[in-house]
Amino acid sequence: MRDTIDIGIDLGTTNSAVAEAKGASAEVVRNAQNLEFTQSAVYVSRTGSVLVGQKAGARVVSDPDNACAEFKLRMGRRDQDKVFEASGRTLSPEEMSAEVLKSLRLDVQRRTGEPIETAVITVPAAFTADQTAATSRAAELAGLRAAPLLQEPTAAVWAYTADVEAPDKGFWLVYDFGGGTFDAAVVKIEDGEFTVVNHAGDNSLGGKRIDWAIVEDYLLPRLQQDHGLTDVTVDDPRYRGVLAQLKRLAEAAKVELSQQERVEIEAEIRVDAGRDVEFYCELTRDDLADIARPLVASSIRLCRQSLSESGIPTTAFERLLLVGGSSQLALVREMLADPADGLGIPLDFSLDPMTVVARGAAIYAATQRIPREVRAAAPAAPGRAQLNLEYSAAGLDPDPLLGGRVQADGVADWTGGTVEIRNTTTMPPWTTGAVALRQDGSFSVRLRAPEIATHSFTVTVHDPAGTELATDQASLTFQRKSGGMGGAPTMSHSLGVGLIDNTVAPLVRRNTELPSTGRLNGLRTTQAVDRRSGAGLLRIPILSGEHARADRNTVVGQLVVRSDDIERDLPLGTEVEVVVRVDSSFGIQAEAYIPFLDAEFEIDVDLVRTVLPDLADLRAARAALDARYHDLRSQGDQIRASEALARLDRLDADGILEEIDRLLRQSEADPDATATCQARLLDADSALDEVDELLELPKIVEEGREAQGIANEVVAEAGNGRYTDELRRAEAELEDAIAEGNRTVIERRTNEVRSIAIRVFEDNGQLPLIRFAALESELDGDPRREVQRLLGDGRSAVAAGDLNRLTGVNARLDRFVDRSGGGSSTPSILGDGLLGSGGGQ
Repeated sequence: MRDTIDIGIDLGTTNSAVAEAKGASAEVVRNAQNLEFTQSAVYVSRTGSVLVGQKAGARVVSDPDNACAEFKLRMGRRDQDKVFEASGRTLSPEEMSAEVLKSLRLDVQRRTGEPIETAVITVPAAFTADQTAATSRAAELAGLRAAPLLQEPTAAVWAYTADVEAPDKGFWLVYDFGGGTFDAAVVKIEDGEFTVVNHAGDNSLGGKRIDWAIVEDYLLPRLQQDHGLTDVTVDDPRYRGVLAQLKRLAEAAKVELSQQERVEIEAEIRVDAGRDVEFYCELTRDDLADIARPLVASSIRLCRQSLSESGIPTTAFERLLLVGGSSQLALVREMLADPADGLGIPLDFSLDPMTVVARGAAIYAATQRIPREVRAAAPAAPGRAQLNLEYSAAGLDPDPLLGGRVQADGVADWTGGTVEIRNTTTMPPWTTGAVALRQDGSFSVRLRAPEIATHSFTVTVHDPAGTELATDQASLTFQRKSGGMGGAPTMSHSLGVGLIDNTVAPLVRRNTELPSTGRLNGLRTTQAVDRRSGAGLLRIPILSGEHARADRNTVVGQLVVRSDDIERDLPLGTEVEVVVRVDSSFGIQAEAYIPFLDAEFEIDVDLVRTVLPDLADLRAARAALDARYHDLRSQGDQIRASEALARLDRLDADGILEEIDRLLRQSEADPDATATCQARLLDADSALDEVDELLELPKIVEEGREAQGIANEVVAEAGNGRYTDELRRAEAELEDAIAEGNRTVIERRTNEVRSIAIRVFEDNGQLPLIRFAALESELDGDPRREVQRLLGDGRSAVAAGDLNRLTGVNARLDRFVDRSGGGSSTPSILGDGLLGSGGGQ
């Protein structure tokens, strides 16, 4: 068995590639057609046999009922299974991706002559938790017993640092424009090691978006005009076949235009049964530039976002690495090189953008030992001693540490036994000499790897009697590198707990190094759970995303504790602790601990996305977005809110609303456009949330000032020094929140100021009077007879000074107050407590 994994796979949206580590570098493994990459397409015959690659891709147009491509972005969704009509087989996106992985694995086995049980698989840096989990499931379905995941930009840096000497210190920017996704990653290099310190990305910004833009803006209008086919439109499901043919032509033309100035497009288009038309047009590089410019501009905005978040100026960057097939477009390189409209960072495309990720994954794989569980599963030769070795397979250290333990049947005490490690690469061979084993068979030693090379070591073990033992691992390798060692992977998307005020308490933030553990203490329930009545519910949602509002993020895990799940009642205000753990391949585990019960609950992390909305729902959401946009602009104009209006202008300039309309049209023909449209609607709503905050902020600040005034008056009248000190602290926190401009925190601090005044009223017995005054103001015009009767009773109690009676009236009136509207339907957690379904405070 190999000592290190060595195999790297770039599982792409359009094409996939596999490479094998060779020394400090890597070689792409060609497929049976002698191509360096395999099209990510699957065809299922009527007998149920599966065909993968270019031949399958050709059938996506000619036989779409039995072929499928570009399914990578649908992994992790519940509703994206493909039914292959001829055979009746149904495959999920994970199962189709597994077929691609099987094909690549077979290519490697054909080349090496050995079974491949482990491989490193790359994922976009912007992939969500459910998409990375789905990639791991696909690897398992493909028969890979272990498949560490590596982010694509990181893989590219591994490739670029393999054959060239990286700077001792500096910054690189990775620009990864693939077939289906875009990633921008800021890479810091220091002392020969590199780390991704920030990234931004878009899971739906890729070359296929350019293909669809070519279809809608250029090819389809020509087809309509030249043949009078005005009824053939993007949003008419009857002509999905026509659009699939045009999309295929667009993709081929785009690739050709990366090498030449113009291309002739000529094909026979089947419009419907019995009707074919001859289609011809010419597409130039300038035409393509006009079509693709908005999408390339979006990728540059994401680069700038990543630079802005990291706080590093463009002048600090030594090079910009071009990765992915779409980065080969002349327009991309022209726009990036422009210091005004682009980035002005020197471009580096010395490695093939189509295969650089697979090469980098293999180079990284050569630094990763085959996992112990895979080794342990291999059949052991009888009579051999077992060697459990701990060491790094690669590094910068010329004296790497090796630790281990020898185990063998019949040997309980290894005192007197020895181990010797020899470096057979150096001349003359270097040796540790006989190193004494401890009683339990363990040992530790420093190796010698003086040259920058892959060093081979032999391991010889003698038992306490001096007899040499055959072992299950007689050799090992260590790759001494001069630089280019990558740091820990980083978190793609933040994880947190949803709070009842619709904010998020962070657990693990984006860009945190992995593995990582996030912990939240001091959360408290906002609803009691009663075992006898069955009333109450505790619900804890784990959210993924960067949106400030909890309901804009994705629920990836949820704990629900009902009355029959606990051994005793759970009082209001019970403390809860939440812990989440993320491993180096982005796997998530979460749990909650309730000290009052001394009980731990596993949080169900369900990394499968919900069913996509239908087009009618998306169109309704688009109409609601439009109405909200115009309402906010009207408000901004009325109060001359310059910052809010500037945000709306930025939304216009970015063209998000026009993009949503385009995606709605494309959704009839492209399944991925539906998911992208949903994501863009969420982005637009989040942008409008910020505008809403800016418009509401002055009102919220004014309410805070009013609360301060009332509280100061009440506390001064009470003359209680304890309340005076408490109010001063609360006022200082309110002022800090106002200075930060955080609406949610301002509201929370305002409520804390009000609560001080309320407690003063409680102390002096005035709270029932205050409460009744508020209810009377709200319900005075209510036509219901019972309401008016209760108001009369309350006034009578006030006149009589009967506060006990007034308290009862208040409780009955409170039932008539309309509490509908507002708030999120998302189950969430209060700022310092948890909320179950059914409301709370």
